[in-house]
Amino acid sequence: MDNIPKTQTCMTIEEFQVGDSYEKEYTVTYEMVRKFSEISGDWNPVHHDERFAEKTVFKHQIAQGMISVAQFSGIFGMNMPGLGAIWTQQEVLFHAPVYLNRPYTASVEVIEVDTAGNSVTFSTVCRDHEGKSVLTGKGVLKPLPKKVKVKLEL
Repeated sequence: MDNIPKTQTCMTIEEFQVGDSYEKEYTVTYEMVRKFSEISGDWNPVHHDERFAEKTVFKHQIAQGMISVAQFSGIFGMNMPGLGAIWTQQEVLFHAPVYLNRPYTASVEVIEVDTAGNSVTFSTVCRDHEGKSVLTGKGVLKPLPKKVKVKLEL
């Protein structure tokens, strides 16, 4: 447990405003694709066989789309809101493939704050190096309640 990264933040509902945002850069490697296949059971050859992929509309190996969606889990769990956040909902639309070993950016932006329901709604977008959206969506989170944060002395 000593080598596990620590969360960067622990935001409560009171700390959010519409327009708050966070982004991170990422690259999907074949090692990530393989690990995802081991977890999910998705061994589609378009992810694993370059010769097969060359014959498809994609022309190259592509990553499973959920690897990009998983980038939001890292943002939500580590950066915004961070410690104690519970991801309760995610909508996603896939617009373009994610190719291996190319740069992408995952971005979230607060679009609604529901203090009564202790939930924050985010727009979620992944873009390629040219700024083209490869996926878009919307996620809902419940940040750690303030009374729990106070109790934990954070």
